Amino acid sequence: MRGGRRRVRLEMTNEDGDKIILIMEGRIDREKLMQVADFLELYGGGGREQRHEYLENSKLAKLARILPKYFPLSYFTSRDAVEAYIAEYREPLSLSTASTYLARLAERGYLEKVSVGNMVRYRLSREHLEERHPRLPHME
Repeated sequence: MRGGRRRVRLEMTNEDGDKIILIMEGRIDREKLMQVADFLELYGGGGREQRHEYLENSKLAKLARILPKYFPLSYFTSRDAVEAYIAEYREPLSLSTASTYLARLAERGYLEKVSVGNMVRYRLSREHLEERHPRLPHME
């Protein structure tokens, strides 16, 4: 290896049996590895029981962690989520990235998604709310 250049090969098979092979070459730093972790989390589609420790500091995991804190019972938009993320972590998160992550969290059942025209709003799923607030009245 010359001048700190490395090669990393990652293979992953999702629950449908689809396989992805990712090869990274060059200067590999923590930020690049976190981006790969974000990608693998999106690709894998794993639920809470499949989370791995290395993903806990990914942007996706950090976004999921702050949503109950900032929006425990209310609807929010992708822009609201970006503002909360930046306020919490003091690091950037693009609107397009947030939108992608929120859509993925909705697919997994962590969030409920409501679209009215071109406006998309999210809130914590009823199941997730009941876990965090078991004494809440039934919500519609």
